[in-house]
Amino acid sequence: MEKGKIQWHPGFVAAMNLEFMENRDDLEFESEHNLNRKPLEIDLLVIKKESDVQIANEIGAFFRGHNIIEYKSPEDHLELEWG
Repeated sequence: MEKGKIQWHPGFVAAMNLEFMENRDDLEFESEHNLNRKPLEIDLLVIKKESDVQIANEIGAFFRGHNIIEYKSPEDHLELEWG
């Protein structure tokens, strides 16, 4: 039997929406945002609408204006890259 590909992006984006529920009106989420023409694609782009808003979530406390979130597998871990 061939293993099917798991579509985890919708669940991941839904989880991020729940994580940032307190600041939902302050953020804009773009799921599977294209960086260019295919196949370059990021998992989630979170845009902080107003620079002076403090995000209540622990991860969101690090947010700047545009934030790229990638999730590859359960074995991966969170890394912050400042650019």
